[in-house]
Amino acid sequence: MNRRIVFVLLGLLMAIPPAQAQLRDAESAIKHRRAAFTLMSTYFGRITAMIKGDRPFDRPELIRNIELVQFVARLPWEAFAPGSEVGNTRAEVDIWLEEERFKAYQQDLHKELKIFLQVAQAGDMPALAQAFEDTRHVCGSCHKVFRKDE
Repeated sequence: MNRRIVFVLLGLLMAIPPAQAQLRDAESAIKHRRAAFTLMSTYFGRITAMIKGDRPFDRPELIRNIELVQFVARLPWEAFAPGSEVGNTRAEVDIWLEEERFKAYQQDLHKELKIFLQVAQAGDMPALAQAFEDTRHVCGSCHKVFRKDE
């Protein structure tokens, strides 16, 4: 009997390091995606201010900010790893239950950012506001489904 208890306890003790490592990995994943989304929000905020007239319009700066959002928009997705749905996160668990739908939103974002950049580079001012709204709509649509309220 005592031998059985020893084996059970050894088994439990051996399981603790992997569990702690998984928690650290989940925490790292959450920090990674939060950092990426913070950067996206920063640069998209600059774009928003420029489009709405709260900041002077500067087409080269607008293009640079769209390019930065485009680049940073590639970063957060790998950090939605299994096990990172718990912790200090605003990610809804549905992300892991509806992966294909979540990936479709990612693809839509990349598509709209590409169009937005092309419109900005072309200097097509009437189309610029629509491209901005289309991009913003994709972000908001994903947030409504996959982000928890604060």
